[in-house]
Amino acid sequence: MNINDPFGRMKDKHQRNYESLCLSLQKVGLTNRVDAQALLVKLRWRGIWGLAFIVPVTLLLALALPEFRIFVLACGALLVFWLSKTSVNSQEYVKRYIQEELAEHDESTSF
Repeated sequence: MNINDPFGRMKDKHQRNYESLCLSLQKVGLTNRVDAQALLVKLRWRGIWGLAFIVPVTLLLALALPEFRIFVLACGALLVFWLSKTSVNSQEYVKRYIQEELAEHDESTSF
């Protein structure tokens, strides 16, 4: 039993999200390691560019609207957290896809 997830709900949710990603990647035809690695790089850059956009816009809005500064900073922090978590989870799912699905596929085609 995991103290942070005593009923296994988060583990089940992550498994469902991973399975959904696997189906989506297979549906679009991502079946080799090179394309999956390129997707990893693309996900990483999208996350970085998203943060590079959100942080300055949040700071500029906080300076431009001093009466809403707390609200703007709170929303910006929430967006940064959400984008970071989503980006990290997506990258972890793709890495897992590479290890589990594409490793089996590479082994079966190498014979």
